[in-house]
Amino acid sequence: MPQLDFSTYLSQIFWLAITFGALYLIVARMALPAIGGAIEHRRSRIADDLDAAERFKRDAEKALADYESSLAESRARAQKLVQEQKEKVTAELEAARARTEAELSAKIAEAEARVRASKEEALKELGGAIGGLTGEIVTRLTGEEPSPERLKKAVEKVLG
Repeated sequence: MPQLDFSTYLSQIFWLAITFGALYLIVARMALPAIGGAIEHRRSRIADDLDAAERFKRDAEKALADYESSLAESRARAQKLVQEQKEKVTAELEAARARTEAELSAKIAEAEARVRASKEEALKELGGAIGGLTGEIVTRLTGEEPSPERLKKAVEKVLG
C-alpha cells in the first residue's frame, strides 16, 4: 500500500498541503463570499419583510380602529333616526287620536242634541195624547168633562 510507505510521506504531505491550500483559497475567495452574500441578502430580506409586516400590522390596526369608529357612528346615527321616526310616528298618532276624539265628541254632542229634541217632541206629543186620554177617562168616570187648562196643568205636573 502506497499510503503506508514511509519513503513517500514527504511528497504526500507536500501535495496534501498544496491541495488543501488551493482548496482553501478557492473556498475563501469564491464560495465564502457567495455564501456570505446570500446569507446577508437573506438577513436583509427577512428584516425588510418584518418591517413590512409591522407596517401592515399598524395599517390593519388603524383600519380596524377606523372601522370600529365608523360602525359606532353608524349605530349612533341609526339609533337617532329610529328615535326621530318613533317620535314622529307618536306625534302623528297623537294628532290622529286627538282629531278622532274631537270628531267623535262633536258627533256625540250632535246625537245627544237630536235625542233631547226627539225626547222633548215625544214628550209634547205624549202630553197632548195623555191630556186627551185623561179627559176621556175623567169624563167616563165622572160624567163631567174637565176643563182643558186643568187637564194641561195635571199632565204637566205628572210629566214634570
